[in-house]
Amino acid sequence: MKAKKLKTIAIITMSLTLSQLTFAGSVEDLVQQGNNLYNKGNLNDALKEYDEALIDQPQALEPKFNKANCYFQLDDLAQAIDLYNEVAAESKDMKLVEKAKYNLGNCYFQQGSKQTDSNLQKAMEDMQTSIVCWRGALEINPENEKAAKNIEVARLTIKDIIDQINKQKQEQQQQAQKQKQLQQQLKELAEKQKVLAQKTQQTNDQAQEEQISQQQAEDNYKQQAQDQSQLQAQTEQTLQKMLQQDPNQPLPQQAQQAGKELKKAINKQKDAEKQLEVSEGNEAKQSQDRAAEHIENALKELSQGNQNREQQQQKQQEQQGQSQQSQDPNEAQQQKSQDQQTAAMTDATAQEILDKEKREKRQRQMLRQSGYQRVEKDW
Repeated sequence: MKAKKLKTIAIITMSLTLSQLTFAGSVEDLVQQGNNLYNKGNLNDALKEYDEALIDQPQALEPKFNKANCYFQLDDLAQAIDLYNEVAAESKDMKLVEKAKYNLGNCYFQQGSKQTDSNLQKAMEDMQTSIVCWRGALEINPENEKAAKNIEVARLTIKDIIDQINKQKQEQQQQAQKQKQLQQQLKELAEKQKVLAQKTQQTNDQAQEEQISQQQAEDNYKQQAQDQSQLQAQTEQTLQKMLQQDPNQPLPQQAQQAGKELKKAINKQKDAEKQLEVSEGNEAKQSQDRAAEHIENALKELSQGNQNREQQQQKQQEQQGQSQQSQDPNEAQQQKSQDQQTAAMTDATAQEILDKEKREKRQRQMLRQSGYQRVEKDW
């Protein structure tokens, strides 16, 4: 049968060979028409022909397999996975079962690749499932070199994902430490602001009761204005630390709100400093009280954000633990044994790629790109 090349599938190689029916009559004609449309890239029209064939012959697995190929090309991976699973479970033709399992692996690999920017844990699970599928194809045909190669590439991808997960955990720990430090600083700022407000109130009361002279009151207010200026500078530094964020990551909503509260506090601190400089004790005290309230509000927002983040991280860890516990011990041991057998088939190449991968991320990306292979059909 004549081979024709389809589009390049990144990283993995796709076995998109369309199966041919041996039945006579309209079903075979419909499938052939679907195959012709598929060749031309008219995938939706090809699907209609395969559906018509399945109406006439509901138990026919070849049209299902060909439909799955269409759905893969249309990037409807969920539909493709369902159909490949049906073919693999129902077919007595082991060559067709091998192709279905091989393509299932490709579907899960593709699905996992799409998750790497949003859900690394889900991406890793899909990559692991792809390896299981390719292993199934190898059990049927140990000479399936493409399946062995794809397992090797998937392992490298999983290693990269694990590195990213570990990096995320490290960044989360650093962020958690930073947030704790910020919370402590906010507590100290709020306490200092309250102490300044008490001193302002004390000076104001003493001046009104003539316990101190007007000159002494003015001197006290000037010193308090300097203290207030220093506290304002500390508050601004804390705000800058709070707003320091990875430019590729949006600032959490609670952190944004906390930042707004601190800006309000700084404005009130500025008001208090000006009022103290002109010995307006009552007005300064009110501004200082408001500044302390805004700092405490910022602390509440930041604490709530940290609590939500910790709960989310705990939930992710629980899900990861459940995923690991759900695997049967015997199955895990069998999987490890199969991994070792498959690794032995391509040990030298895999080890060479792994060594290069350790050097730097750019080289790792180049290696993954060098694994691109063109898809061929043998019909």
